[in-house]
Amino acid sequence: MFIFRKNKALLEQYTSYLSLCSETLVLFREAMEHSFKNGLDEHFDVLAAKVHEKESDADDTRRLIECTMYEQSLLPESREDLLDIIERIDMIPNCVDHLATLLTIQKIPVLPVLKNDTMELLGTSLEAFKYTREAALDSLMKMEKIKELQALIGDNESIGDRLEHKMIRTVFAMDINTGDKLVQKDMINQLGDICNLCEHVMDRIVICSIKRKL
Repeated sequence: MFIFRKNKALLEQYTSYLSLCSETLVLFREAMEHSFKNGLDEHFDVLAAKVHEKESDADDTRRLIECTMYEQSLLPESREDLLDIIERIDMIPNCVDHLATLLTIQKIPVLPVLKNDTMELLGTSLEAFKYTREAALDSLMKMEKIKELQALIGDNESIGDRLEHKMIRTVFAMDINTGDKLVQKDMINQLGDICNLCEHVMDRIVICSIKRKL
């Protein structure tokens, strides 16, 4: 049984939720690009606020999905699988919202020397989420691309790890105080978490898809 076969409203809400998560990442990338060109100025704060608004919209839609699931005649196991996947996905927009807010409050930018790697890492993260989004739908419908998407996400996660490690090495090779190095390392780790979270979501999707084939 495919979860969404007779639940059109739930499918629409779920698709909307995934789109809002993707839009949150896109806005965050725009904010980071702006910060490298103009610093953490007032417009960056505006962009960070938009990231937060989009993440809040995703949260609202997630809660709506939860209500719809309990109103619809879903099997408890199917409901729990979908809830688990959504909870894991939700960590991704939460991650970028937290970092955008942190940059707004602390006013400590990611170092300019890290610009190219940061933007490449964000591009890799967006691609990883694109595959995660596709897998999140496919696993609860036809389950035609799970293995292919798992491999693609794994590739992106590996690229993300290499970029994250390269950026940290760059920071610790610089002649700046240890406190500043640790602040930069923390921000880099949070940027790298996006790809890691995508892989964690995919791990759960694979398990759910296997269960549905049994």
